[in-house]
Amino acid sequence: MQEKALSYPGGLTAVVEYIPTVRSVAVGFWVGTGSRHEQKANNGISHFTEHMLFKGTDTMGAQDIANAFENYGAHINAFTGKEYTCYYFKSIDEYKADCFRLLSEIFFDSVFDPAELDRERKVIIEEINMVEDAPEDLCSDVIAAAAYGEAGLGRTILGSVKNVSRFTRADILSYMRANYLPQNTVISFAGNITSAEADKLIGRFVLPKFPAAPTQKSGTAQSENRRKYLARIKDFEQSNIALSWPSVKFADEKMPIQTVMNVIVGGGMSSRLFQSVRERQGLAYSVYSAPSGYTDCGNFNILLNITPANTQETLLSVKAELDKLKAGGITEAELTRARVQLKAALVFSQESVQGQMNALGKFMLNTGRIYDVDERIQEIDGVTLSAVNGLIRETFDYQKLNAAYVGKETGVDMLGLFA
Repeated sequence: MQEKALSYPGGLTAVVEYIPTVRSVAVGFWVGTGSRHEQKANNGISHFTEHMLFKGTDTMGAQDIANAFENYGAHINAFTGKEYTCYYFKSIDEYKADCFRLLSEIFFDSVFDPAELDRERKVIIEEINMVEDAPEDLCSDVIAAAAYGEAGLGRTILGSVKNVSRFTRADILSYMRANYLPQNTVISFAGNITSAEADKLIGRFVLPKFPAAPTQKSGTAQSENRRKYLARIKDFEQSNIALSWPSVKFADEKMPIQTVMNVIVGGGMSSRLFQSVRERQGLAYSVYSAPSGYTDCGNFNILLNITPANTQETLLSVKAELDKLKAGGITEAELTRARVQLKAALVFSQESVQGQMNALGKFMLNTGRIYDVDERIQEIDGVTLSAVNGLIRETFDYQKLNAAYVGKETGVDMLGLFA
């Protein structure tokens, strides 16, 4: 496999991983804008824009777009995050140029017909309503608000029904002019496509559409909370709990240490929390840890799905395990197992062209560097016992804990249990 970065006028970047042994290609247009870059009045516009790019261009209607990709046997989709939006396809190598042309057309030439806007806003409002009936998704939004407040990373990706109900074509065009910029975009390729082929496609279908001169894009500062608790009392049979601590940012030098720590704390079936809270005590249906890294900050989360009556007992059990980790540290056997698990996951990820495209695009967008699996493996091999134990003590400071709860009222003082 060969990775190569390509740079263009205006700041556009592409990254290519040529894998000649496969017959498929995945391509993603990554734009460095998401809910973090919105304001209260336009929260949800990133996600709304993502939906609308599939609803018609000058030459194709919404059904024409779907038919065009499926005529080539290709898969087309998109997703919006806190800091990025990605539009991508996966096709067989025979049709990579045709699909790239189509993806470029919807990216640059969508017309945002008002009738389509009205239809799609109904779909998104249903999506927002679905979250209210999805405890885990709702808890994810609540813990973000607890950790980061009402701005930036604390905003929901979907936005509010009020905002979605009034977004117009002019709103979308204004948002795209401010954020869909060449220096804010990375195009990632993975699969049976060379850097020369990728360069040719970009030169033909992308460069004529992007402005050549860079445009200044303002950043967004992010505040973080400490000891903040938020709850949504809902009549669910199961409750969801999220515990969150400030942690390392994306691609931070401590990220490999945190990745190892995560596997041991709650990242798999052999983890401390899974074995104790679920397997030995039977207190939770699911319990796991999941760090989230952003460009300038991050958080380490522990998520639980439990019976409301078990809330206090379960949280005390979690605290007991964290206290054991802080006092006694991890073992060499745990460190070795975590390293092996992570290296296997990295190697397995190379078997998926879409997974590689995602890793390349996100890493280049956030760091300006090429994602290299061999480097990641070397970083994992370099993680030491003392480094993991040090990060455990640094991370699980109960004075920095934020918490969220979704479910029936329990009367439990969640933060008070972590004194």
